[in-house]
Parts: sequence; C-alpha cells; structure tokens
Amino acid sequence: MRIIHTADWHLGARLVERDRLPEHAAFFDWLIETLYSEKIDALLVSGDVFDAANPPQEAVALYFDFLKRLADLKTVKAIITGGNHDSASHLNAPRELLRRFDVHVFGHAGDNLVDLGGAVVAAVPFLRERDLRQSGAGDTLGTVHEQVRVAIRDHYATQLTAARLLAKGRPIIAMGHLTVLGATTSESERNIHIGNLGSIGADVFTGFDYTALGHLHRPQRVAGQQTIRYSGSPIPLSFSEASDAKSVVLLDTQNYSPASIPLPSDGSNSEGNGGRGMDQIVIRPVSIPTTRVLIRVKADRATLAADLAQVPAGAWAEVTVKLDSPEPLLDRQVRDAAAGRFEVLKVLADFPVHETSSWQLKASTLHDLQPRDVFRELLKENQLQGEDLYAVFEELLASMEAKNTDQTLQGVV
Repeated sequence: MRIIHTADWHLGARLVERDRLPEHAAFFDWLIETLYSEKIDALLVSGDVFDAANPPQEAVALYFDFLKRLADLKTVKAIITGGNHDSASHLNAPRELLRRFDVHVFGHAGDNLVDLGGAVVAAVPFLRERDLRQSGAGDTLGTVHEQVRVAIRDHYATQLTAARLLAKGRPIIAMGHLTVLGATTSESERNIHIGNLGSIGADVFTGFDYTALGHLHRPQRVAGQQTIRYSGSPIPLSFSEASDAKSVVLLDTQNYSPASIPLPSDGSNSEGNGGRGMDQIVIRPVSIPTTRVLIRVKADRATLAADLAQVPAGAWAEVTVKLDSPEPLLDRQVRDAAAGRFEVLKVLADFPVHETSSWQLKASTLHDLQPRDVFRELLKENQLQGEDLYAVFEELLASMEAKNTDQTLQGVV
C-alpha cells in the first residue's frame, strides 16, 4: 500500500484574529492532487481535525467539501481520529454515512481496528483521562500520572494483540494523538492531560510497523526512530513554527515481508526500532507548499527600517524590537516602518533585564494569551509554587470546557 499520514489540521484556527481557512483550502487542493499523482491507497489523519469542539460553520463546510472530493477519487480509503481539540461526538455524528465512502471516523476510544487490505490500522484517537481511569479521593499527581501512563500502555498493547490476529503477517500501523517523551513542542499546543501527565515513552509502540502520531505541530521522528513520527500540522499555527518545513509522511509497504524478520517465540518485538518492517517500509516526507509566510523578526530601535526591509513582501510578522527603555508608540512605529509591504501581527519589546519588571511587557495584548498562560504567569508573578495549583486549575478548566461543549451539542440537537 501507499499511505499518507497527516494530522493537526486545526480547521477554524485563527492567528491574532486572522482567518486561516484560505491556507487550509490551498492545503486541501494540494493534498487531493498529491493523493492522485502519488497513487495513494489510504489517508491517515491523526487528530485535531478542528481547532475547537464547536468549530465555525465555514470550517465544517471546508472539511466536508474535502471529504466529498476524496470520495470522488474512488481510490483512497481514509481513517480520521479525534484529537484533544475535537469534540468526539461532533466528529462521530456522520460516521455511518462516511463509512459508505470508505472514510472511517473514530472520535472515541474503543474497538478501533480497520482492515485496509494491505495493512491493519489501530486507529486510536486522543485518550481522555475519563477513558483511562476513575478518579479517587486522595489521588496524588504521582498516582494519576502512573495510572494514566499504564492505561495508555495497556490500551496500545490490547490493540496490538488484536491487530496481529487480524493482520496475519501484513503491516500493522498505530495511530495516536498524545505527547511522546523526547519530542519537540511548539507554542501552539495545549497540554493534553492535567499537568501534561499523559506523556509516555516511545516504547509503548514497540511491535507496530509504523506509528502515525498527532498533537505536536513540528514534523519529527521520535527518539530517533524512523517508524514513530509526528507528521506535524500542514500550516504553521504559531510564530514558533515560522521556520518549520511543513510536510506529510508517505509510506510505501510494497516490499514488506515480515517472514524475513525473525520474531522471538513469545511474539514480542525483538528490535528496538518500534516495528518489524522498518527496512521494508519506505518512509519519506513530502513537503507542503507554503501559501502564507510567517516570520519572526528581531530589530533594533535605531535601525528599525533597515531591519524590517529584510521581511518578505506579503508575510505575516512578529516583530521584537530591542529597546533601552519603554517606548509608548512602538506599535505604531513598527507598523509605519512596515509601510504596508507586509502585515505586522505582533509587536514585542525586548528590554534589558533590569528594565523588565513584569511579564506583561512580553505580550502585546491580553488576547494573545490563553487562560493557561495567564494563570502560569500569575503564579510566576506572585512567586507561588505552582504545580499543584496549576493541576487544580487545569482540572477546573477542562471540566468547564467539557461542560460548554456538552451544552453546545445539546443546543444543536
């Protein structure tokens, strides 16, 4: 089979109130063309289809338009799993209809095996804490961490056992939406469990031939292993991703032959690479064309115009200006220097250490910060020991978000 792995579309996302749907539409045009030209048999989407549990209608329309174009190809099967940004119920609503077009959607954890013909896929969505454990009185952070970690490991072990029975020597692929230890994060990802307790080691995926991960937005291998990868988001979702080369991952299992790879008698994987067919599954990133340039610029107040002259025309820019003292008109001065040649989305001030008295100086406006950012900075500002307090805040915020999602869905029904 020839398979493309992608993730973290975040349809409906905005960057400093700028709409990203035109960039997503361009990505979908490219993806449809790539699926056709590369003769792809299956598409794997590893979570965070949407940016919010209740996405804007324009984002939902773009999603279904893409699925219609995918079905029109008549040659590509698809598996779509939910991420921590997605509403599982919202994603699952049309699943029975979509299955008729070989599009398999999994918002919730459960029996998630899909037989693609040339491979078997354990289509594991984001595993919410309520899917993994029951809260108990007096649970400590350490207890919660251990229970979540063990439950994730057990879930993948169960999926692998069932997949091996079904695969009968064919490649086995895992999907997942979670944080794997050792991977590189960016500013646009949300902590996926309370206090990020869901982070696990790459050894959880031992036995799978390839693991298609989502959640982290930078394309990367995990723990140096070719067969465990984050595809990354198709467009940069924050300025911290401005220099990332965005891509999807193409897998080709044509030469896969598990019989040539000896396995131990107990059926477990004897290799440390996370899969049995690494040498026989060809893995290659395919670069996504850039439709909107994001750039971080460092400038000096004395040479502001010259420094900004290097910014590509039409780009969206985050400009950090080195200052000796506060400059009340800095935002206007930077925008005037840009002269409409590119768009300035953020203006930040870089003060000497002795001038930086508060975290507020690092943010242009409050809407640039998420609630979690504000709470962390509040703890830091007041010199409080924050891990326990932050864990409680995360739990309250997660509960509120879940409640708002349920109310929204009830209103729709």
